Amino acid sequence: MTTKKSTTDSPQTLSEALAIFQSQVQSADRTGTAKETRKDKRTNKSVTTERKYSTLEDVLRAIQPAAKLGISHTQTFDYSILEDGTVLTICVTTLYFKDQKLESKLPLKQLKGFNIMHDLGIAITYTRRYALGAAYGIGSEEDDDAMSLTQSTAEKEDRIKRTPSKPNDEGEPVESIKDKDYGKPISQFAKDAIVTKMMNLSKKYPDKKDSVIDKFKKMFDITQKGIGPDDIRTAEQGKALTLLINEIDSTL
Repeated sequence: MTTKKSTTDSPQTLSEALAIFQSQVQSADRTGTAKETRKDKRTNKSVTTERKYSTLEDVLRAIQPAAKLGISHTQTFDYSILEDGTVLTICVTTLYFKDQKLESKLPLKQLKGFNIMHDLGIAITYTRRYALGAAYGIGSEEDDDAMSLTQSTAEKEDRIKRTPSKPNDEGEPVESIKDKDYGKPISQFAKDAIVTKMMNLSKKYPDKKDSVIDKFKKMFDITQKGIGPDDIRTAEQGKALTLLINEIDSTL
């Protein structure tokens, strides 16, 4: 019996090639293990949990079939200077197929500590695996931060409105608000995604960036002149800033 050759065996566009690849590979293996310690808000006790994640090697193995379809990629680096003078390094992942290409950008998490080169290597590895998984459209780990970025405007207004409710209410002192519990800490991956959205907003809608920052500061009683990545400390703050940006352009 002769089997008819599928027309999808020879993709003509990058989207067709990616569709075939994604039908064959849905996720990467998860051979990495990470421990996380968080405080249980009900018992006020620290709880340690383990989660599995895909290492960079897992992701690289998973995307190997794409090469047979004619898809290749590069990962280079660029940088952007923020308002406070901080230099933000950006990983640029580009997929190639014939004369077509698809580019995505993801900032490296900020470097802290004494051994900067060692931290840089960790940051590059961390960012590369997330960027590759996103570019090829495959899963690399279970992400419980997604809910913090996708809740409705009604939920946002119900949970994060912090303006005084009485005419003579001056609100809480800044010192207490700074340490106030606005929920669980935001993950570095979620923060990086929000920083990227803010950068895209600044480039595409420079006249609307300040209004987003002002609304965010009002929500969380922030009195300083500007905000930076370190001012986004919790998942709730990340959700609020994301929703404010999405109100202008949800494609950023």
